[in-house]
Amino acid sequence: MAGLMPNCTQPVRGKNGVVYRSASEYNDYIVSRQSTVMQQVLDFVAVSERDLDSADKMLDGYVLQLDRIISEIHAMPAYRGDSALRNAAVRTFEFYRRIFGNEYKRIIAIRREGGSFTAEGMEEMERIVQEIERTEEKFDKAFHDAQLNFARRNNMQLKENEMQKEIDRLDKKYQ
Repeated sequence: MAGLMPNCTQPVRGKNGVVYRSASEYNDYIVSRQSTVMQQVLDFVAVSERDLDSADKMLDGYVLQLDRIISEIHAMPAYRGDSALRNAAVRTFEFYRRIFGNEYKRIIAIRREGGSFTAEGMEEMERIVQEIERTEEKFDKAFHDAQLNFARRNNMQLKENEMQKEIDRLDKKYQ
C-alpha cells in the first residue's frame, strides 16, 4: 500500500519527533506499522497451531507493541490539515490491540480447556472468529477508504499489500 509518487511539500514534524517530507513518507510510516501487525497475525496463527503457551506469550508482547504503535501514530500531526488516515489507523490498531488481548486469548483458553473437542467450545470459537472477521472487515474498509482518499488528495498511487493477500487466504482456510 506504500505510495509510489511522492508529493513534495513542506516537511511536517510530529510530536513523535518524526519528520514527514512527503505524503508518501507519512503514508509509509503508518503502513510499516500496519505490516508489522499483519505479520504478527500470521505468526500468531502459525504458532498457535503448534504451541498454545508460546502463542499466549506472543499475544502479551503484541499488546505491548501495539500500545507503542498507537502512541506513535497518535503523535503524528495531521498531514496538511488532514487527520483522517491517521485516525483510521489508530482505530484499526486499537481494534487489533483489543482482539490480541481479549478474543485471541479467549480462543487459546478454550483450546487449553479442551474446548476444541467439544461442541460448545467449537461453537464459541466459531462465534468469536466470526465476530472478529465482521468487525475487522469494517475497520479494514474504513482504513482502506481513508488511505485511498489520502492518496487521491496528495497525488499518490498505492500498490497492493501482499501480506493482506496471505491473511485473506488464511481467513478462507479457517471458515
